[in-house]
Amino acid sequence: KQVAALGARILAHLAPDGAEPDNTEPVIPPRELFLRRKRTGVWELNGRFDDETGTRASALLDALAERRTSDDGPDHRTHPQRYGDAFSDALNLALNSPDLPMQAGERAHVMVAVSLQDLKSGVGKATLGDTGQMTAAEARVHACDAMIIPAVLGDKSEPLNLGRLRRLISAGLRRALFLRDRGCAFPGCHRPPRHCQGHHIRHWADGGPTDLINLVLMCAHHHRLLHRSGWEVRIAADGLPEFLPPVFIDRRRKPRRNNLHEPLPFAA
Repeated sequence: KQVAALGARILAHLAPDGAEPDNTEPVIPPRELFLRRKRTGVWELNGRFDDETGTRASALLDALAERRTSDDGPDHRTHPQRYGDAFSDALNLALNSPDLPMQAGERAHVMVAVSLQDLKSGVGKATLGDTGQMTAAEARVHACDAMIIPAVLGDKSEPLNLGRLRRLISAGLRRALFLRDRGCAFPGCHRPPRHCQGHHIRHWADGGPTDLINLVLMCAHHHRLLHRSGWEVRIAADGLPEFLPPVFIDRRRKPRRNNLHEPLPFAA
């Protein structure tokens, strides 16, 4: 101890201002991401990240990539497919975040152009962003409640409606939807409210209102399933959503509900 104290006194005498500052540039974490669209419309993504970023990405994707358990059948997706769907869900969560940075005075969004006839029928193509494409049926799904804004076009390609006021769910209405459904309302699904979208029971393109009585909370998977399968949803007499399975699941089509979510503390 005496030697250490003596050394400290000598160092303080020789260098009263302390050690020379370290002027070396800080190490930049190895974070790179490459995103490329192929002619087929498929996007390729690859990159490299530091350990901290990779760990966070793994934790996020693992949480979103859990196998689905619900009344629509077993989950047969491979691990890469589940990771791909999880990445898509993560993008949806980010796009719907109120903390997303503004661009030109607006929250980030994707514009899709589709004719009114195709949007109503679900048949045909829609233009996604600047160069992409999606089917009119997919545009119909996203037009329910997402940061994909449908530019509905008339016969002469003139914009008829951007759909914002008619279809987007307000913050107050979304809170009411969260309180009522408590998560994805599809029978057997455990997804929490923050992973869900508001589905118009009667589509807004068909004149359906953006009201609580015409909305149901659904995760992205079951939202797409409802648009593409024989499942139907309705609001029952008690004000809660119930689902009617297709005949190949139940010939009587007995209504089903999701009883997995915790009820409100004051619920009867």
